[in-house]
Amino acid sequence: MRKLIRQSAVVMLLLGISALANAQSGPPAAPPPSPGGAAPGGTPLPAGGNITVQLPNYSPPSSTKAPSVNAHLPSSSRVSSNTSRSTDGFDLTRKAGGGKAVRGSATGAYLVSGLYTPELHTAKRGDTLWDISAHYFGNAYNWPRVWSFNKQIQNPHWIYPGDHIRLRGNYVRQVGLGVGFSKLKPLVSPATKFQRHVGYVLDGDHPVWGEVIGSPDDQMLLSENDEVYVQLDDKREYKAGQKLLIFEPREVKNLAKKPLVWIRGILQINRFNAKTRMARALIIESLDVIERGVKVGPYEKKIAVVAPKRNQETIQARIVGALYPFEFYGQNQVVFINKGSEDKVEIGNRFFAVSRGDQWRLGLHTAGPMADLRAITEDDRMARTEDTPDTDKPELYPAETYAELLVVKVRKHTATCLVTASIREISRGAVVIARKGY
Repeated sequence: MRKLIRQSAVVMLLLGISALANAQSGPPAAPPPSPGGAAPGGTPLPAGGNITVQLPNYSPPSSTKAPSVNAHLPSSSRVSSNTSRSTDGFDLTRKAGGGKAVRGSATGAYLVSGLYTPELHTAKRGDTLWDISAHYFGNAYNWPRVWSFNKQIQNPHWIYPGDHIRLRGNYVRQVGLGVGFSKLKPLVSPATKFQRHVGYVLDGDHPVWGEVIGSPDDQMLLSENDEVYVQLDDKREYKAGQKLLIFEPREVKNLAKKPLVWIRGILQINRFNAKTRMARALIIESLDVIERGVKVGPYEKKIAVVAPKRNQETIQARIVGALYPFEFYGQNQVVFINKGSEDKVEIGNRFFAVSRGDQWRLGLHTAGPMADLRAITEDDRMARTEDTPDTDKPELYPAETYAELLVVKVRKHTATCLVTASIREISRGAVVIARKGY
């Protein structure tokens, strides 16, 4: 028995040495199939049959070439050590014949030279003027100008699949014997402004038709696409689909000492009960947070398209304030002046903000009592100051223009203006002048 165990151990040792030698010499051969089994290709073997598997000779490549890191680039963009090349365009000028230059417009829109902008865009599902303007002009805020090119679109929020959106305002499509485009005059002047109606000074009565009193939605702050309950007056009839303006009178600090009307949004009546005078409506547009208690009134045009108009009279006015209680105003902000239609102010008139005197001294009254002190550095005594010499003579200074305003809405004794340009801040109470003939 012990002899049999020793023989088995010797056999196992010899088998282990043989397996190790085969592993070092190359890939192991496939084990022979058992009787009645199948060959590697799936062919049945006869009982007791054997096959011989011929392994391919494997030898590693003598040298491996590293892949090029520039293989994905076109030939003209790859690194080159040839200094005799006359040009190195990096594919920017190979096909177009010149580099792509970016050019802009006064409204901030820009186009890249060499890229084609079609005359028309066919709307597809989900398109908006915002997206179309961003796609073709790179500026989504240019959508009012695109809208101005398409008079057939009554509501810029509603365009439908298949609509033809004109992208160039000075061309119109001709349909007849042939199809083409003829050049027309621009639909609006280059200085035309598109201004959203946001509010005004309440210098008279504003018609109040009702009040937002509740909502089926469990939330305090309401906005676009929220539903509301509106209690309407009994002086007029209402119907489903009718739009109403949402506004709120606010006591905001201003020199006119009158409340301001703050436009909050627009709602559309879905259902109306003539007995209870209660309407269920949907907020279709919100400019700010809408809360219970805001008023509703007649719907007004949302966006004013205002072109400059020559001033018929010389008018001097003052800026009384703005919707937001800022101390200073700047370009593209809406402000109110204390002159209106009774003073012959018209929509499109332009006012200049003017000032006279030393601008630094004009701001000292808001800077504190020590703003005009200066340190004495020529004296070795510590912490000595003195008053700045008063050399200001306002009556000798010329009037300087530092801002321009465009009138976008007029009431009897006030007007709403858009600051179209400014080189420095504008303060409440600033003097503005409309010059006759400008």
